[in-house]
Amino acid sequence: MEDFDVSVNGEWISETTGALLVRRTIPGLPEARENKVEIAERDGELDFGSTYGARPVGLGFFVVGDYDTTVSLLMRKFNIRRGVLDIVFSDRPRKHYFAQYRGTMSWDESTGNRVIDIPLKMYDSFPESDEKITELTITQSPQVISIESVGDERASPVIVLTNTGTTTLNGFTIKNEYKVE
Repeated sequence: MEDFDVSVNGEWISETTGALLVRRTIPGLPEARENKVEIAERDGELDFGSTYGARPVGLGFFVVGDYDTTVSLLMRKFNIRRGVLDIVFSDRPRKHYFAQYRGTMSWDESTGNRVIDIPLKMYDSFPESDEKITELTITQSPQVISIESVGDERASPVIVLTNTGTTTLNGFTIKNEYKVE
């Protein structure tokens, strides 16, 4: 079994606190919320579809260092006053989970209080990938470019057209030739 660690705002917990990440809980999908409305004197409800709610994230740390010092360092690391935390797991190095401390830090009585559970909540329900921007100048048309996304969500491309010459362009055509699979 390989080491399992978590980084908070760029600092690995195992290197800075004296605690080891022993478990994490991240639901496969956040809870779905129904968007509906009831209208007076009308039977039933009007359905406006569903959206995702916030996603809870749970972290469990085993205290290997001095107990009081380690707990104090963990409390500072996850303090609500730090705002949104950038969480990265060692086995998912390119995924950033932006979460805040929510709930109450608890101790696992069965381990003699050596495992501390920390509840977090992601209000933007999905992790983000490392940003990789590649600028490309198209000098010849048509040109075929393959782009592989490492993100979890489909995103629309941003196309910027800039006229670098002195001649005014009166018309041009942009054609979407992407295949939807």
